[in-house]
Amino acid sequence: MAVRLSDLAVDPYPVLARLRETEPVAWIADAGMWFVTRYDDVMQVLRDPGTFRTDAPRSTIRDTFGESMLSVEGDQHRRYKSQCSGPFNTRAVRDHAMPLIEVRARALLDAFAGRAVDLRQSLASPLAVYTVGSVLGIPVAFHATIRRWYEDFAAALANFAWDDAIRARGHASVVEFRESMRPVLHDAERTADPSLLGALARHQPDRLSDDEIFANALIVLFGGIETTESTLLDVIWTLLSHVDALADVRRDPAMLSSAIEEAMRWEPAVQSCTRHVGTATELAGVRLDPGAVVQCMLGAANRDPAHFPDPDRYDIRRANAGDHLSFGSGRHFCLGAALARAEVRLAVELLLSRYPMLRLDPDRPSSPRGYEFRAPPTLHVLL
Repeated sequence: MAVRLSDLAVDPYPVLARLRETEPVAWIADAGMWFVTRYDDVMQVLRDPGTFRTDAPRSTIRDTFGESMLSVEGDQHRRYKSQCSGPFNTRAVRDHAMPLIEVRARALLDAFAGRAVDLRQSLASPLAVYTVGSVLGIPVAFHATIRRWYEDFAAALANFAWDDAIRARGHASVVEFRESMRPVLHDAERTADPSLLGALARHQPDRLSDDEIFANALIVLFGGIETTESTLLDVIWTLLSHVDALADVRRDPAMLSSAIEEAMRWEPAVQSCTRHVGTATELAGVRLDPGAVVQCMLGAANRDPAHFPDPDRYDIRRANAGDHLSFGSGRHFCLGAALARAEVRLAVELLLSRYPMLRLDPDRPSSPRGYEFRAPPTLHVLL
């Protein structure tokens, strides 16, 4: 079955459904990768890091950021992830991150002016940048620069054609980040700063080198912005597009958590996870040779009818909505999942409580776009 990435960017789900039914492991020439679309097959790939690895010589992640928790396996992966996990556990999120996020979210809502607003520019984007900057320990003076760094990183990570100009911009922003954060890191080493840079700087024994700290911090920086901003936009767009579900949540705010989980299943911000075949194997009857690139299509797995009955329906009472793979699975499960969930819930809760008549702007419609990272380019609403 011929698949064009441009078609997936608009509405991937009908195409992915056909692949899931007819070619669950399909060679996609336009991407130069194998697409895996069934829930169980995706789980098999993500939970077998010995066969399906995150790293390869042509990994854009390694090429951009260097060696990090997303480009190693085994003991080195455990070393990186364990040292980075402190600020992202449930207690740290509750006690340190959420009070900061709530103050910032309320301030952003206070700044809304007029009857209409674009929630991407006015809420989701600045909140995501502030949150990841605060958790990392990046001074507020650099928060405006974070967005420029992020744009260069996003282009470099999607640069599967290895365009030299795109690579150069990504590398230049990495160098700028490291040089900007070096004095911040060394200052954090002498304080009780609870941020990620502070925790990594003070970690003893087996402290990561400065370059290892910066590489892993960059992974967190990029993932924290992309995942949280897009998830918040997708959740709000999904709720406002399903007026009956929104009315149920307004009547019973206790249903908000399940509505958010179902939105993350139904319209995941991150649509795919890339893995590289390390040893010859077979998946769903298809032989995969060493060096092959496998794209686990999370959006397809999240709508597999073998696991989620009536999967194209947005159902906030779905019993197993939390089985979604939108944060991945296995050893490389998203480090910031707890933070992203808490941030999205807080922002949606504040938004709905402050604006009981909130609705999509019919004169400026929008919907999610993108086949790898997916969110509405704009989200215009009437307050």
